[in-house]
Amino acid sequence: MNKAYNIQQIDNVFELLLSSSSYIKESWNDYFDEEYKNNQLRLMYFDMTAIGGFVVKLFQQKKTKDLHLFFDNVELILHDADSEVKNLILTGLIEGIQQICQYENIDIRYEFDNYFHPLTKRNWDEITAFFTFDKKKPPEKFLTAFSVIKK
Repeated sequence: MNKAYNIQQIDNVFELLLSSSSYIKESWNDYFDEEYKNNQLRLMYFDMTAIGGFVVKLFQQKKTKDLHLFFDNVELILHDADSEVKNLILTGLIEGIQQICQYENIDIRYEFDNYFHPLTKRNWDEITAFFTFDKKKPPEKFLTAFSVIKK
């Protein structure tokens, strides 16, 4: 089954995300021109994290319309992406946003909830639970993985 968003057409994924906001698009153009001025090999996970940084800046500037559109597009991609693109979105973009938020003192557990659709929210919460052990016990997935490693 062919997915609309696949790794062979990764530029379409980036274009959809960048179309969410003129700020993101302009920031991306500056980033891309600087990062790849010597025709270096493309580092897509770093690229997604850079976009995550632009998203955090939008959040700090309270650009809610742009954030809603951005996460509408994230949801659209997650629903019809191959496993490589999903992995790129989750580990490059979502984890990138969460890591940057920690440096900016933004509570990753709740602050972005208003912008998420169900699939994005579920993935965000799973990643958050893995990295934040503010509950009595770590997430079940972590315990299962840890018990396998421990044996």
